Amino acid sequence: MPSNASRLYQAVLRDKAAPVSLRLRRAFGEWLEGKGLPPPDAGKPLQESKVEGARSRLERRGDCGRFLVEEQRGRALLRTRVTYAESVPRMTGWVVVTVEEDGESGAGQAPGFLPAYLRTAQITDGAVHLTDAPDVVDEYDVPRLIHTLAERDRRVPFVVVAADPQDPRAASARAGYLAAVIAGAGVVVRLADLRALQRFNDAVGPDLGVFGGGIRTYVAPFDPKTENYPYRHRPMGGGMLRSQGDQALDLAAEGIIGETSRRPLPDDVQRAFRIVSRVLAGKAQPRDIADAVAARPASVDRGREDLRRRMMALTVRPAPVPGPSAFPGGSAPHSPSDLPGSSALPTAEAAARPVPEPQPDAPVAPLAARVAAGPVFDVTELARTVAGAVAAQIRGELEAALDLAASAGGKGSDSGQLLRQMRTLQAHVDGLREVVLAQQRGTEAEGEMLLAEAEGESDRLSDEMERLSAEHEILQSEYAESVALARKFRERVRWLESRLALSGHPAYGLAPETPGFDPAGLVDTLNMAREALTHVEIGDTDTPAARLDLAYPTLARAWAAKAWDALQALDSFATARSSGRFVGGFFEWCRSDAADHTIPSGMVAMSESQTVNTNGKYSASRIFSVPPEVHPSGRVLMEAHIKIRKGGCPAPRIHFYDDSGGATGKIWIGHVGDHLPNTRTN
Repeated sequence: MPSNASRLYQAVLRDKAAPVSLRLRRAFGEWLEGKGLPPPDAGKPLQESKVEGARSRLERRGDCGRFLVEEQRGRALLRTRVTYAESVPRMTGWVVVTVEEDGESGAGQAPGFLPAYLRTAQITDGAVHLTDAPDVVDEYDVPRLIHTLAERDRRVPFVVVAADPQDPRAASARAGYLAAVIAGAGVVVRLADLRALQRFNDAVGPDLGVFGGGIRTYVAPFDPKTENYPYRHRPMGGGMLRSQGDQALDLAAEGIIGETSRRPLPDDVQRAFRIVSRVLAGKAQPRDIADAVAARPASVDRGREDLRRRMMALTVRPAPVPGPSAFPGGSAPHSPSDLPGSSALPTAEAAARPVPEPQPDAPVAPLAARVAAGPVFDVTELARTVAGAVAAQIRGELEAALDLAASAGGKGSDSGQLLRQMRTLQAHVDGLREVVLAQQRGTEAEGEMLLAEAEGESDRLSDEMERLSAEHEILQSEYAESVALARKFRERVRWLESRLALSGHPAYGLAPETPGFDPAGLVDTLNMAREALTHVEIGDTDTPAARLDLAYPTLARAWAAKAWDALQALDSFATARSSGRFVGGFFEWCRSDAADHTIPSGMVAMSESQTVNTNGKYSASRIFSVPPEVHPSGRVLMEAHIKIRKGGCPAPRIHFYDDSGGATGKIWIGHVGDHLPNTRTN
């Protein structure tokens, strides 16, 4: 993937029905024709086409192939790549589909040919059937659905769409829309009616159910009996779906596709994928795919590796052959035995014999001592050395043979001597050729070994990153649980303080005995604020809040709790100031000992930096809608903000405008979501 490209979609499809290529080409060709491009021609191994705004490149060799389509979408370049291979021993046929973009096209969904291809056979992710349409489940099929969700080898997310009691047809429309958008990257299941919904919720438990006409995404792995972090499986309420429609469904689809596109390729597909690229480039044969699948990469044996390095240290670079001026008398030796430190040049027979191991006192320098000086086997240098050796060592023999041939005059004995000389020359040349070939083979073997080591190291690092990512998710979940537990303790302390106040203890005042609210996400917090807070008005900010909920499900729960505390503090402040009980701003409120509900003042910033205020691009992103009684234009710059997370990425913010002392007597919230653009985020 190019360094400036971002991946929008990825799907790994297992196809047991041979041939894969025939059905794939048919579905892909119809999609190309819809774009004005010619369909694949089975008789052409390479086919390139171009029309205005789009181009295609279709490659095929043996039992594998690759399709590439590039489309210009405004200022963005959308790149769809399809790579496939037929079944080989130990591996079924597979298709890898990726969509990437250079720029921002907003086209993160399944390519249009995928639903048609999924209808051609029972195509799976390796464990579960990938369908092009929603799977409708009634109350009797719920056990089968639970079993499928808990399938150990499942890779793709499942989206369960609940029946909507307010609109019987809404669930069917939502499920159909999602099935088309996430085809191949997920599975959509629609619960047929309220009885199926009740049985499903009873089976998974109250923390993992789906309610109120909503949807829920169940990622892999999933086991309702052992699940410790239910909000890893992201819910979306029916209220949000009814109010935002396809926009809310697109947010859900973005999270589903993102879950799949981040996953590495399965091991067997990854090994075969490398060979497919080499096959299409003409650097490997189709049969090598089966060999790559069968040869599982072994773990590195440190003992064997150390032994190999010790043996390599005994290898020496062949010393350059001295020129004529280096020998006494200024002439080169006429035979190999005349060379210093050498008994004879290797003939073809001698080159085939094993090379004896150098003795400790041998006048050779180990390879390790010259690593910094350059490559061990430089083929170009070796060729020049051999050429010099040929010129220096057999020149005299060649001149003698030519003189003999000139004076032989066809005599039998002289002819026999000439024949012997020519045979000697031929043996020497053959020996030199064997040296060159052996060194070249050694260089290629060393290169292949280094490539294999690099690939093995890449796989190891990939596994390490996957392990660290899993540990990071666990730590995020534990952090969210700790925040929730701390909130419960705070509520408990407040309740105990209220009991002490009722008993007449002078150090404690009465605290409200309202039940604590534990939000599931930022959108949940916004919905509760709209219902419970009288002096805070929430604007159209559900979409940026939902993006954080979907992208960071574990952290979003902790952020939602802090956002709820902040909104409560804003409401208490606005109530006090609008009634005249407090004079000052929200920052002073949070530093006041008399305030009844505050947040740490370090979370509050009442203005932006000068750079943001003077840069039109940055300040424009902080202008939000308000009623005309707040400002005649209906829009104001909201510099004041609360830092839900002080640093890092993402860094959620709440931007607000204080009209508690104005006409409305309220706080107006313009943005709850990730950090707005500034010099650092851009």
